[in-house]
Amino acid sequence: VERAEDCIGAEVEKQVASLPEGRVLLLENVRFYKEEEKNDPEFAKKLASLADLYVNDAFGTAHRAHASTEGVAKFLKPSVAGFLMQK
Repeated sequence: VERAEDCIGAEVEKQVASLPEGRVLLLENVRFYKEEEKNDPEFAKKLASLADLYVNDAFGTAHRAHASTEGVAKFLKPSVAGFLMQK
């Protein structure tokens, strides 16, 4: 698992592009951006552009319509619930 210093932007896009097959990039906390809580579609689209799929396994925040929970699901297919959500 590799770590990014931010969750959007050119540097993160470069890290994603150079990521070897099967590796994971952990993004910085999205809560540092006001667009997260506003569920800004452009912010959600930027986040979604970095991923291949979306798994929501955050039961404690699933009720929030934020960019990283509800917003990205509009742009990423597949978008699925994780094992914790199934319980």
